[in-house]
Amino acid sequence: MRQKTILSVPILLSLFFCLYQNIGSAQQNTGSHIPGYGSVKGQVTTSGGDPAAAVTVSIKKLDRHTITDASGNFSFSKVPVGDYVLEISVVGYQTASRELSVKKGEATTALIGLELSASELEHVTVIGSVANKFVTKQSEYIARLPLKNLENPQVYHTVGRIVMDEQLSVERTDIYRNIPGAVPNFSAGGSQGLSLRGFSGTVGMRNGMATSAIVPLNPIILERVEAIKGPSGTLFGSNRNTSFGGVFNYVTKKPYDHFGGEVSLTGGSFNFVRVTADVNAPVSADKKLLFRLNTGFQSAGSFQDQGYNKNFTIAPALRYQLSDRATLDLEAELTRGNYTTTAISISSAALSSLSARNFKELRLPYKTSLINNGVDVSNGINNVQARLTYKISPAWRSETNYLYSEGFYNHLLWTTLNFLTDSTIARAMRNQTPETFGNIEMQQNFIGDFLIGTLRNRVVIGLDYNHNYYELNRAVFTFDTVNLNHATPAMSPQEISERSLAKGFSATTNSADNYSIYISDVLNFTDQLAAMLSVRGDRYSTRGAYSIATGKYAGGYHQNAVSPKFGLVYQVIKDQVSLFANYMNGFANLAPAVQPDGSILKLKPQYANQFEGGVKIDALHHRLNATLNYYRIDVTNSVRQEIRDNQAFSVQDGTQLSRGFEAELIANPLNGLNINAGYAYNKNTYEKATAALQGKTLPASPKHVGNLWASYFLTRGAIKGFGLGLGANYVSDSWFEPTNNFAVPAYTLLSAALYYDHPKYRITIKGNNLLDQKYWNATGMAQKPINFLASIAVKL
Repeated sequence: MRQKTILSVPILLSLFFCLYQNIGSAQQNTGSHIPGYGSVKGQVTTSGGDPAAAVTVSIKKLDRHTITDASGNFSFSKVPVGDYVLEISVVGYQTASRELSVKKGEATTALIGLELSASELEHVTVIGSVANKFVTKQSEYIARLPLKNLENPQVYHTVGRIVMDEQLSVERTDIYRNIPGAVPNFSAGGSQGLSLRGFSGTVGMRNGMATSAIVPLNPIILERVEAIKGPSGTLFGSNRNTSFGGVFNYVTKKPYDHFGGEVSLTGGSFNFVRVTADVNAPVSADKKLLFRLNTGFQSAGSFQDQGYNKNFTIAPALRYQLSDRATLDLEAELTRGNYTTTAISISSAALSSLSARNFKELRLPYKTSLINNGVDVSNGINNVQARLTYKISPAWRSETNYLYSEGFYNHLLWTTLNFLTDSTIARAMRNQTPETFGNIEMQQNFIGDFLIGTLRNRVVIGLDYNHNYYELNRAVFTFDTVNLNHATPAMSPQEISERSLAKGFSATTNSADNYSIYISDVLNFTDQLAAMLSVRGDRYSTRGAYSIATGKYAGGYHQNAVSPKFGLVYQVIKDQVSLFANYMNGFANLAPAVQPDGSILKLKPQYANQFEGGVKIDALHHRLNATLNYYRIDVTNSVRQEIRDNQAFSVQDGTQLSRGFEAELIANPLNGLNINAGYAYNKNTYEKATAALQGKTLPASPKHVGNLWASYFLTRGAIKGFGLGLGANYVSDSWFEPTNNFAVPAYTLLSAALYYDHPKYRITIKGNNLLDQKYWNATGMAQKPINFLASIAVKL
């Protein structure tokens, strides 16, 4: 009954927009025949003749404005007879104008060309606070096909550069908070990630390709972040780089065909400083060879008594137009990081000795770290990515992709604070010095758009090879036990090194190979009804972990997986409202389990199967973009423990269920006002599991998550370019550990930004956590109290 109620909301919305469309059509059809009135329509194009989408068009005398659609078209109905001037505005460029005369009962047509290339237009901010500037749904990675959001039966969200600049995003966690239902998390190794639909992930993808397990990435290189919801094994493979809740994909900045960019300086609370540069220029006179360089350095202290975080990034990119049919993209990234990190652990046994049942009740002072700055991490990542596109024919093109991604630790000293009682903590040390994690992926896609009879087919056929490896070198031991009622003993890298050598390092290497083939076909029965049929076959192979001490491999196995995907889309109102439903599948490869009696349990892949339905809206001349959806994800083939003769045997019949509702609204209700809002409800529980977990909720999976960012931007007047942004994020309480006896408290974060966006520079002042909330992330790390940032960016 509850599911039917939720799904009735999209139906009512669809009916509402059907009514709106009919009324609007009636008005447009009669507008040009009203005595004393005519109409204006036209198209705006770039210097190369391409449609200029999302450009503001104004009738100056009437103070009326509209925004061009994806084809560059615009229209005004019921325009009084007379002479007018049309203005076409793009921030940072001179306003173009055209004179025209409107005659009684006639439609006046205006064709307007901008002295602006298509790629140039993509990299400017439209005066469009009249435009719905937060919408960045177009992507070549989501479906590996050129598919519009309304045509795609899968739910996804994107956060673009405009939002990042407005919010002065200096960490990836700042970006994630704009994604409905996303909760930022953190890996001590350096990867910031997020939880989607109750499942956690910290690795992600880079331009649709699998990266190293260590990703100390700086947002300066990003054009946008994409969150692709649901188990997505069909197109993105096993969940080593994804989660059953979805995929997050980092889209990097690409070169364009004119000189431009910006340099910026940011400073703020806790000794924060950041310097960035983004420089783009054509290398050859014919603009066939383009170059872009992004680089940044940032350093921050800590609000706690000890702690710091520094990183440096340099990321060059080249685009070479080899011929009319072929384009080669090359890019690299070198990032180096140094920072301190801790995590908190509370075992089931320790809970019986603790009176605290959430982080607020713990006696550990919020601004106390219990380590020092010498106990830190030095890591980095090297990425080299290439993409060759070739137009085979009008119906087919080829994409060849390659990514070499290697992350490493020069050293990692990771301290875990294991609570024993309310006042005693065992400081556990993990010394990973040195270690390397790498991933090499090669991918070949053939993408077609053709007719079979009268049916349109948009197809991607892909071959994928992925080689993953790691070289581990670890010493793990308890450093000491501290009492919060007494002074904290010092920790030093020298003593940690000596204790590590005494304990002994465990050195192992491992590598694995994935061979995959996939096909996805979007079949249009009509221009409003389409079905997506997709399947992936995957072969995983590993010899297991190689122990340098013994010279032997252990845990090797081979595993096959099949991942299907089906989707259906019906556009109730063409290009405005679509109803969708999908079945999606994801999988995780599982190694054999050694049983207490010495036998080996050969495991099958773990699977997640999702059923989802909802509505997508892109209406009111793109002023309203929304998604409402309900989903259910069933996880099967999970491994649980079963006690037999006082011994814990592994059994592969565990199940898990995640279900929920999500809503996203991106709106431009008034000229200059833009809103990005989202809400998600999720319940993720163990359905069949080890006795201690049966019926429990998964850790780090809050039931309620809400996000809001609203900004108002002046498009006219003496202070045109001045803007104000206000934001709020709510995350309900969640469980810190799987037995559901210790909680991460709920929190609400408020933020605000003032900015002035001039064609030549941008000034921004931002306040974060304005309520000065005390809150913790999924690893138990205390987060920043109230803090402020100020930035100036000069546009080149």
